[in-house]
Amino acid sequence: MQEKEFRDLLLAQVHTFENEVIALNDYMAEHPETGSAEYESSRRIVDLLRKHGMETEYPFAGFDTAFKGTIHPEKKHRMALLVEYDALRGLGHACGHCASGAASVLAALALHQVKEQLAFGVDIIGTPDEEIKGDKCYMAEQGVFDGYDFAAMVHMGGFNTAEVSFIALDGLGFKWHGTPAHAAAAPEKGRNALNAARLFLEATDMMRQHVIQEARMHGFIKNGGAASNIVPDFAEIEFLTRAPKRQDLNDITAWVKDCAKAAAMATRTEVESFLVGAPFHELHISEIGKRIMESCFEDLGIDFAKGKSAMTGSSDIGNVDYRCPTFHPIMGIGKNYDAHTKEFAAEMTCAGTHRAIKNSADYLLTLTAKLYTDSALLAELKADHKAYRGYA
Repeated sequence: MQEKEFRDLLLAQVHTFENEVIALNDYMAEHPETGSAEYESSRRIVDLLRKHGMETEYPFAGFDTAFKGTIHPEKKHRMALLVEYDALRGLGHACGHCASGAASVLAALALHQVKEQLAFGVDIIGTPDEEIKGDKCYMAEQGVFDGYDFAAMVHMGGFNTAEVSFIALDGLGFKWHGTPAHAAAAPEKGRNALNAARLFLEATDMMRQHVIQEARMHGFIKNGGAASNIVPDFAEIEFLTRAPKRQDLNDITAWVKDCAKAAAMATRTEVESFLVGAPFHELHISEIGKRIMESCFEDLGIDFAKGKSAMTGSSDIGNVDYRCPTFHPIMGIGKNYDAHTKEFAAEMTCAGTHRAIKNSADYLLTLTAKLYTDSALLAELKADHKAYRGYA
């Protein structure tokens, strides 16, 4: 089957499930659930997949709110559609995961509708908790994404683009333990944990002039004492380090940990360090990957911005990309709002977002048709990915 013929076949299925998926999105938008607690959201997605006959494992991979729906489990050539559905603490679906997840569900249902005409397999994988822990990272470590020809999802944003700037990230926690004392009567008997935390922040500020320009370091004091007349015996900081590539970030993170130890030594306190969530790796957008993503916009007649990133930050999607070629374009919701804002969250049940869900499903199906009707293009994509990641 030629690309256009296959694409038209897939796109023709979307209208069959569109209303049900829009209703699913609206429910999730109005009933946001934060990471690892997406019980009702995941259940409703699974119920919809099973209603239309898709074999679905739930829970999946050791995560209560993860799932995996399968089309043609026997096929060697396979693709993965990724589904996000967690909300932000305090802001609801201000990152649009209700809509991006719904788009993947819509694409999967369309593919399942014509499964007898597919020469490849499809897995739709529910990936919880992108915002806090990053469960895709743990899934990647388990090998969940190994062996796929590619993985794909479409994220919602203010405008259409093939480009995002997702850099590596480490989430770090530090707790200093000192000795309490009366701050007026016997300060010499105290060991000030808050001073250690302050010294740590000063040290990491001094680091900035000696790390690569693209690095980012930021954090806040979660606990700095209980009373002004008691020497603080406990202080805690949550801290993030970022860099364009994992290999750059590892040394920066090690240096930050040294700052925490040095602050403890200087104040004669004790420090414990721990990870806050999983380490996020960078998402690589190759020239061939960008060319493929931009051609999908063009095939659908959707205008898009070139050379302009719709998102800058970090995501656990990068850890998927360490295992297989991964696509993460942005689909505009009709208003140029930034994600992680109240305005963006308020748009999730509006017509622009509903249109973006259909456009995103169409995009995923167009991408599928493009790669599975051109074996040379798929081979080129996989070879490029393998070379970049340094796999033998």
